[in-house]
Amino acid sequence: MRVASCEETLAGKILAYRDSDKRPSKRQDDLADISRLLKLRPELRTQVPGRISTR
Repeated sequence: MRVASCEETLAGKILAYRDSDKRPSKRQDDLADISRLLKLRPELRTQVPGRISTR
């Protein structure tokens, strides 16, 4: 069974966050997931568009 890499998961979370049809609470969850991934793998920050601000 194949498991998604951190890079693939991050890309999916970014796409999910950008989906304006999603409920705001779900988009906030996606942003929190992006933030957690970046804490674990700070080198992935270069893959996050500037318009998505995570603290």
